[in-house]
Amino acid sequence: MKVLVVEDDETARDYMVMTIESLGHETFSANDGVDGLKAFKTTQPDVVFSDIQMPNMDGLELLEHIRKADADVLIIMYSALDTPEYILKALRLKANDYLVKPVSAKAIVNILEKYADVLENRTRAREVLGLIYRHDLGMEISNKIDLLSKVVDRLMLETENALCPNDRLGIHLGLMEILVNAIEHGNLAITYAEKTQAMEGALDEWESLINSRLGAQPYKDRKVNIDFHMNRERCEWLITDQGAGFAWNELPDPNAPENLVKYSHGRGIMLAKLQFDEFTYLGSGNQIRLTKHLSKIP
Repeated sequence: MKVLVVEDDETARDYMVMTIESLGHETFSANDGVDGLKAFKTTQPDVVFSDIQMPNMDGLELLEHIRKADADVLIIMYSALDTPEYILKALRLKANDYLVKPVSAKAIVNILEKYADVLENRTRAREVLGLIYRHDLGMEISNKIDLLSKVVDRLMLETENALCPNDRLGIHLGLMEILVNAIEHGNLAITYAEKTQAMEGALDEWESLINSRLGAQPYKDRKVNIDFHMNRERCEWLITDQGAGFAWNELPDPNAPENLVKYSHGRGIMLAKLQFDEFTYLGSGNQIRLTKHLSKIP
């Protein structure tokens, strides 16, 4: 993939470029928002990493310019621990994810791996022969996380010409986060503490934990059900796993900026919540209804 790094600190910029290039990605860089916008237009990257606080043009202004030109590029913003309000503003301006400075090599690797399948399997456009204004779909999937990007791409094709183009990438990534959560924490019953420990351990510790649950009862035969409904007013996804549920009312509020840097657990759910107009847990928490209101279907 092609990656653009926009960072005014030369040492930090060189470190990020070196890390990304070591993963085999084609990498470009710029030292502020003005040069970053020029580089974006000439290189057309798949992913943009940008600092928020920069001279000449800050990262938030750069983000707005890029989003006006391209709704599909993945944008990861980063800022200092003591400026969470900037991160929340960036997410509301359609950034897709965030990191906290200083940005570590491991954080860069993890986030690029997280989105690699999304970029590889995403269908950006398909010929639309007519307007589908009502649709229902039911799908049952297994615990194969490596297939989720294809599942979500299939779900997004059901919404073509319905969702606003500027919302599609966020919805795509939001659905991905919720389905990953349904498998990892729902069906496989991996706690946030177990995941954190595994992710911070040896390179293969997280993969080993996943594989051990995938091969054991009662986890291995559990399914996730996806029920999709679309009409002229809304798109609605009902996602149900077969886990025991959890105390969903204890999750951090993503609209409180400090929570974005304070909590490592529930990060994916916090990101997903910002993409939907309604985000409702049902029952014990093993079922979630996601709703996006539509306004442009005639």
